[in-house]
Formats: sequence, C-alpha cells, structure tokens
Amino acid sequence: MCRFSFIGHNKVQVSTVVALLLLVLQNAASIISRTTEDARFDPLTGILLSELLKLIISLVCVTQTADADPPEHASLLVILKTGHEEATLPALLYTAASFAQSIGASHLALLPYLALSQTKIILTPLLATLLLNQKFTPQHWTSTLTMTAGIILAQTGASQQNQHLTTASTHPLPGVLAMLLSGTSVALSGISIERSLKRATTNTPTTTNTFFIRNAQLAAHSLLFALLSFLWKWTSKCRTETDGPSFFDGFSSLVWVFVVLQAAGGFLVAWCVRVTSSVTKNYAQGLGFAIAVVGPLVVERRDVDVKLSVGVVLVLGAVVGSAFAGQSTRVTSLMEKREVKGVV
Repeated sequence: MCRFSFIGHNKVQVSTVVALLLLVLQNAASIISRTTEDARFDPLTGILLSELLKLIISLVCVTQTADADPPEHASLLVILKTGHEEATLPALLYTAASFAQSIGASHLALLPYLALSQTKIILTPLLATLLLNQKFTPQHWTSTLTMTAGIILAQTGASQQNQHLTTASTHPLPGVLAMLLSGTSVALSGISIERSLKRATTNTPTTTNTFFIRNAQLAAHSLLFALLSFLWKWTSKCRTETDGPSFFDGFSSLVWVFVVLQAAGGFLVAWCVRVTSSVTKNYAQGLGFAIAVVGPLVVERRDVDVKLSVGVVLVLGAVVGSAFAGQSTRVTSLMEKREVKGVV
C-alpha cells in the first residue's frame, strides 16, 4: 500500500518529513516570488536558467561523489549516458505541458482554466494505480478530491480578490483539450520520474551519486527541449517584431530568486518522489500553495475572500486526512503481516 504518513520514528522517515517540509516552503516561496514579478518576464527563460543551474549542481555533485563509489572509474560522459533515455520522456512531457497550458490560458475563462489546471492531482493517483500498482484507500481518494476542490476555490477567491479577470473565448474546446493534455503530461511525467528514480536506486543501492546522476540527466534533457522551444519562440517573434526580444527582458532580483527556488524545487521534488510518491509530492505542493495565497494577506492584514478561506481549509483538511490515511494503511499492513505469521 502507498504510504502518506508524515510521522516516523527512524532517520529515513525523519529525513522524509524534512524534505516534504522544505518542499512546502519552497513551493510557497516560489509562488509568492512569481506573483510579484514583472509581467514582461518570460517563464521559458526562467526554465532555461533553472535547468542549467540544476545541471551544473548535479554535475559538480557527481564528480565530487564519484571517488566514494567502489567500482571502476568511468568517464563522466559515460556515466551520464547510462540510462539517459529514461529522462527523455519526463522532460518531453513537461515541455508539452508548458505549451498546452499557454494554449489553455488563451482560450478559457478564469474558472474553467483554474479547474482544469488541477486535473493532474486526480490523474496522478489514477496513473500510479495503473502503471506502478500502487494501492489507495477510499480515504486517499477523498483527500485527493478535497484538495482539488480546495485549490480551485482558493485560486478563484485569490484571483477575484486581486481582480485578475480573464475574458471567455468563443471557442473553448481547444483550451479544454489543451488543459487535459497538460494535466495528463504532468501526471505522466511525475510517474515516469518516480519509476526512474526508484528503479535506479534499486538497481544500484550502493551508489551514492545515483540521485545526482538521474537529476543531471533530467536537467540536460529538459534544458535541451526548453532551449528548442525558446529558439522557436524567439524566431517567431523576430519575424513579427522590428526589435528582437532580449533573453533577460523583465528580469529583476525577484526573478533570480524564482530561478534559484525552481532549481531547488527540482531537487526537492525528485527526493520526495524517490522516498515517498508523486501523490505525496502533490500534497506537499498543495500545502505550499495554501501558505502562498494566505500568507501575504495575513501579513498585510487584508480581508480574506470567503472562497479563498474555504479553499485553504479544504486543502489543510486534505493534507491531514492523507496523513491519517497513510498511518491507517501502515497499521493495517502490519496487522495483516501478524495475522499471516499467526496462521503459518
């Protein structure tokens, strides 16, 4: 059974709790910094820089930990090429998701866009059940649906409070299909990364730098696809505009903070997915979202929209419910083991 418990009594479980808490804080800080940036900032340039930073850090860690591994000394290129094809699919899916989201935003009104943007939360456990044989209790599914509804309500309340309104398109079908594609791509990518990281750990349990090797491969492929996307977008703008766009248009100190947070989030997500699951990672990011939308309002002592408040409460309830579901699942598994031993 898939475990969601955030409470443990050994070093592995404590490190998992710390990683999840760091992911919550990183996601909250990333959302806050993103919402206060200059509107001219192109997110694609941020993806390029964050993936480049992840690649550099991963390569440094691989070279530093290579001496600690006992077997033969292979070149860095050979090490990175081993199993690199497993990183191709997640990187391609994330790139496809980014394009699909931009299409959805241009064809949908605010409410359907926010609702469809959360399909990944529901699709992730569905795909984990089908592809990874993970088992979820009815309480897990209830928590998933509750968090989805809570995030949609909170997003709607925050957007209305900030008066960020969008105009509905007369042809919403392309936007609906694009958002469904985006949610499916994100969920599939998360499942692929989880399977890849856990498979690498199982196949080479004594290798200390396996985690950084896989992250270097993921960052390299993501950087390649993001670079191709940026060049395509840049050439398209050059054909329609007299002055070509600059790579650092709209950059500020907050943008650089966002880039660093995104790079840190990539490592935290990979670690949490490896030691827990993609579904648990979604709960941590949902909690980070709740902190991000409520925190600034509380600090500024502003009135909080009712929908936002209800949404945050639902998200918190879903996180607590998932934790209790994980504990009950673990206890049930232990009881089943005892019963089997008793029968034998």
